[in-house]
Amino acid sequence: MLIMLFRSVEDAINQLSIIKESLMKLHEDYGRILEKMKMNADVEEKLVRMGFQPSHGTITVQAIPHPINIHLAPHSSWLLNKLSTINNNIDYVIKEIDKINNYLSTIKMKNVAVLVMIDYTNKKSRLVMMP
Repeated sequence: MLIMLFRSVEDAINQLSIIKESLMKLHEDYGRILEKMKMNADVEEKLVRMGFQPSHGTITVQAIPHPINIHLAPHSSWLLNKLSTINNNIDYVIKEIDKINNYLSTIKMKNVAVLVMIDYTNKKSRLVMMP
């Protein structure tokens, strides 16, 4: 969940535009990574069809305050699903920022504080304007 508080409508529009640009670059980077992971997942799927069972190894490192599990696995399809979920969340936030910016650009009151809440897990957004 993203929660952002802005002092004015103009500040909200400017800062949300900067955040959107950063997220768009991140979205492009994830797109490149996803393309590479799709190739790995395809190879992994072909190996599974041929009868090879990829093994999942776990190394436990004793650390403070709790042990850390390091997973050594050729599970590209699992990782591809996780990365796709993150990429979809980034895409949702970008679309919501666009909607919020479009709405804020039509507001006549400019000296109000703006609170933006974007919940990308439940796909809900809130825009609160405070005088």
